[in-house]
Amino acid sequence: MSADRVLDIIARANQRGGRMLSAVDLMERGTLTRAQLAWTLTRIEAGSGWLVGARPGGAGKTAVMCALLAFLPQGEPVRLTRPEAHWTSARPAECLVCYELSPGRYDAYLWGEDVRRLTALGAAGCRLVANLHADTLEEARDQVVLQCRAPAEHFAAFGIFLGISVRQRGYETERAVERLYGVDNGAWKPFDAAVRPATRREREIGAFLEDCRARRVLLIEEVRRQWLGWRASCPPSA
Repeated sequence: MSADRVLDIIARANQRGGRMLSAVDLMERGTLTRAQLAWTLTRIEAGSGWLVGARPGGAGKTAVMCALLAFLPQGEPVRLTRPEAHWTSARPAECLVCYELSPGRYDAYLWGEDVRRLTALGAAGCRLVANLHADTLEEARDQVVLQCRAPAEHFAAFGIFLGISVRQRGYETERAVERLYGVDNGAWKPFDAAVRPATRREREIGAFLEDCRARRVLLIEEVRRQWLGWRASCPPSA
């Protein structure tokens, strides 16, 4: 166990061995663009959760989910959705991490009534982080609302949806977030860098990410350390 609960949860999610990919790795591989990351991280700074989706296994859902976990604020209470963590008693402003919304009986997987409990806590003010086997926002909503019978308005508690596409290019497998949505005033809206100017904070975060890439800061633990230090010196504008 480390002194950082976030890093413990990231490490526990690593079922494939090797090191977990950081946001800088994902940016270099084209999974997420700098603009997508900067937009997503401004929302995480503001308290948003996120839901990562892709139908196939091995698409990189856990990698994206965990890379973003590295940007949680210092000291934010975070619980894995395991019975011994007593996650159902979480308070507003705590973060709940579910490794997958799925009927599978694995570590920190939730389905049915437990998904209803999770989204109710999100609607009450908890930050929710999870992934699931769904390519689109509509498929994700169907699983949460129709199959698990969570209230439709509670689905918005996830705050961000990142849909990963997987393509084979010869011997190479390409993974890219091609569907990115955020909740504004209770409604899901797509992110499109081509039709909106970056905010000042997005430009600052983009510069931070580029600096990490230039200095070859790739380890997820080091990206988190750098982020916490940078954010302390360059907080969001009031």
